Amino acid sequence: QDALSEAESTRVAADQAVADADVARGAAISRLAEMRGVTEQLEQERQDGLAADRARRARVRRCGSIPDAAAETLSTHGLHHRIAVGPGGDFLLVSEMGAFMSDEPNTLSMLDIEKGERAPLAIDWSASEPRWGDPDCAAPDQAKFSPHGIDLITRPDGRHQLLVVNHGDEQVEFFELTADGANSRLDWRGCAQPGNDAFMNDVAGLIDGGFFVTHMRNKSTPFETVVAQLTAGEKIGWVWEWQPTTGFTKLPNSDEMMPNGITVSHDNTKLFVNVYMANKTIKVDRLSGEVEGEVSVRSPDNVVIDADDTLWIASHLNDPVNERCEDGHPGPCLLEFQVVKASAADMSSEVALRHKGAPMGYATVALPHRGKLYLGSASGDRIAVVDLE
Repeated sequence: QDALSEAESTRVAADQAVADADVARGAAISRLAEMRGVTEQLEQERQDGLAADRARRARVRRCGSIPDAAAETLSTHGLHHRIAVGPGGDFLLVSEMGAFMSDEPNTLSMLDIEKGERAPLAIDWSASEPRWGDPDCAAPDQAKFSPHGIDLITRPDGRHQLLVVNHGDEQVEFFELTADGANSRLDWRGCAQPGNDAFMNDVAGLIDGGFFVTHMRNKSTPFETVVAQLTAGEKIGWVWEWQPTTGFTKLPNSDEMMPNGITVSHDNTKLFVNVYMANKTIKVDRLSGEVEGEVSVRSPDNVVIDADDTLWIASHLNDPVNERCEDGHPGPCLLEFQVVKASAADMSSEVALRHKGAPMGYATVALPHRGKLYLGSASGDRIAVVDLE
């Protein structure tokens, strides 16, 4: 009887061992299947990544080489820092800035798209009605007019308003544009001056009559001190909002390392700000000042939003402190740059163009219009035009 009991115990133990082995084998098979699935998923992600990279590189190759014939050489009157599409679309408005940080006087002009030629843009500086801006802001010294950032909007009454950052008096000028082809003209309507030792950069008009403008740094601070501040990570700039009833107020939470280009969403509820020395473009809620997203992009200069809510960001790939073109150099500056496209909705992005060398470099603005991309330069004598696919 004892022998039978022992044999039964041995059989039960053996059956249990077999069952345990089956469970272990099943678990091992499951783990292998899981690992195989993970491996396949990783491989698929790798292949998808390679395909996306190949597609991106192909896009860059197709759009990234600017032939000499695509560069329209304009007058050497100034650096083509900002460009805006004029009413009707046949002309571009061009801000011809003097040497950077010099307050050198210069002018505004037009580019005749069909002819590819520069055209003058007459300005009537007499203070005529209607008046816009701050009624206490004094008319600028015309001889010192030094344009930088510009923005063209249509006011609710249908009038075309051009805002211009003027370094001559360090204020924002209001102009009314009368669009008449080559005979178009500007009438000065007023101004607004922030004071506070501002050195402004770019401006974005609002449909409610106000605007946003970037304060890059304090104007009286020596450049060597500015470099030291930025090297130490100091946020020395911010964004101003101006309204007819409240004047200038600082946008909450907008302190950054040299804010540069700025634009707004079509409904004016969101801002998009290029932070040059922090290598990013941020999306900001207008009311709260909360940053809702960002694009990592090297040294972003200007940002344009198109009709499809796509941001076009001009990005410099040179060392911003130690690698520059000397002021007054002949011909174009050939420093490397790229243009980044980003969704205004979710801030996803891709490189649309990357270029180094002739016929033009150091692009400061990328403006899409009628199937072409118009590129202004931070240093040079021309606007380049690239076909878009």
